[in-house]
Amino acid sequence: MIGSRRPQMALARGFTLIEVMVVLVLVTIISIGSFALLDSFQATDSALAARAERMRSLSMAMYRIDDDFRQVTARPVKNGYTGFEPAMRGDADEIEFTRLGAANLTGDPRGELQRLGYSLGFPEQPEAISGEEAGGLLLRSRWRVLDRAPDSEAVAEPLLDGIENLAFRYYDGDTEAWLDQWPPVGTATTTGAPDSRLPRAVEIRITTLGAGELRRVYALPEAPVAGLSASAGGGTDADSEPDPEPGDTGAEDSERDREAPAEDGGRREDADAS
Repeated sequence: MIGSRRPQMALARGFTLIEVMVVLVLVTIISIGSFALLDSFQATDSALAARAERMRSLSMAMYRIDDDFRQVTARPVKNGYTGFEPAMRGDADEIEFTRLGAANLTGDPRGELQRLGYSLGFPEQPEAISGEEAGGLLLRSRWRVLDRAPDSEAVAEPLLDGIENLAFRYYDGDTEAWLDQWPPVGTATTTGAPDSRLPRAVEIRITTLGAGELRRVYALPEAPVAGLSASAGGGTDADSEPDPEPGDTGAEDSERDREAPAEDGGRREDADAS
């Protein structure tokens, strides 16, 4: 009886220590690999989401810029004192101009014309806005009124962060050359007179941390929009004909009415005489 039980006890024997250690090592390796793979997936997903958000912000900023520069108009504005600001004023790193077709949703006293400006600014807390990125802000400034008062100030709106450089150039149609300043140096108009000149084109270069350099060239109207520069300067267009004075048309009609009965009466007298 005892001899018959020994094989059964041998079959019920468990794992050895070496086997258990091998299993633990394999489980550990598989767990570490799974965790690393999951972490890699999460990092890739976060990077793609951040990239997509960055491209969306960049696309929205460029859309705003395109919309503004395609609506540029030759309208000088009063500067709040005794003179006028040119229809477009700019240098190598900032620009200011007047645009058409600006929706007035806030009821500001400016109609559909709006004075805008673009410049490069820097946030007070870069880490709170750009995270790990550093750089400046692309600022879009707007004035609530078109012709300014002495206390009028622009409202700046950040369009894009992570900006390394912002540059403007202006193509002068008279000299056929690119300039770093507008109006051109040495071609100022009479003191106190509005300057409605515009360059033939404006070039914008925006250097970003993630997307590199973006370049846009916008063609501008060659001549001022009719009536805008006149309203800014308080004058009239010398080439336009004056409107007829009230009553002129009526006076001509009355004179023709008086001549018509006289002619009819003469014809009737000739008929009676015959």
